[in-house]
Amino acid sequence: MTLPDVLLVEHPWSFTDHLLKVRYSVRVYAESDAPLAHTEDLGGLGPLVALRRTAFSGRTAFRVALSTPGGPLLEVRKGWGAPPTEVLLPGGRALGSLRKEGGAGVGLHDAAGARLCALGDVAGMSYRQLAKRDGARVRRDVLRLRAGLAEPVRSLAIAAGVFYDVVRGDGVDHTSGGPIDSPF
Repeated sequence: MTLPDVLLVEHPWSFTDHLLKVRYSVRVYAESDAPLAHTEDLGGLGPLVALRRTAFSGRTAFRVALSTPGGPLLEVRKGWGAPPTEVLLPGGRALGSLRKEGGAGVGLHDAAGARLCALGDVAGMSYRQLAKRDGARVRRDVLRLRAGLAEPVRSLAIAAGVFYDVVRGDGVDHTSGGPIDSPF
C-alpha cells in the first residue's frame, strides 16, 4: 500500500450528517493536507436503513472500500451484530480481520484468524478532534504508523484507523460509543 505513515482521517461533521447520515464516508489526507483517499459505501442498506440513524448503527452490516484516484486499495466487510471486520484486497482476496478488544483496543488478525498484534502496538491514534476543512467542520482522527511495518500488519493497521468507527461498533452514529461526540 502506498499511503504515508501519518494519515488524517476526516469525517463530515454537520448537523445534517448527524441526523441523516446512513453511509460510512471519510476522506484521508497526508500531513501536508494533500488528499490521498476516500471511502465508498458499497453495500445496499436494504429495508433496515433506518437503523443506521440510531445507536444501533454499529450493529448493522457494512461493506466499504478505501480508494485512491488510482483505484481501490482495500475493502472492509462486517456482518450484522458484532462479528470481526474482514479486510480484503482488491479482487476479494482476504488480507485479515480486525477485532474489537477491551476499551479502545483493536486486534489485528491474519487471514487464518491468528492474532498478529494490537493496533496500539504498531500505531498511535488520536480521534474525535474537531477541525475545519474547506470551511466546513470535520472530525479528524490522526493515525501514526510505526515506520517500516511489514505487510499485512501495515495494511490492517491502516484499515483499523480509517474504519475505526465500524470496527469499534459505532458505525455512523456519532453519539454511540465513548465520550459523546455531538456537534450540538
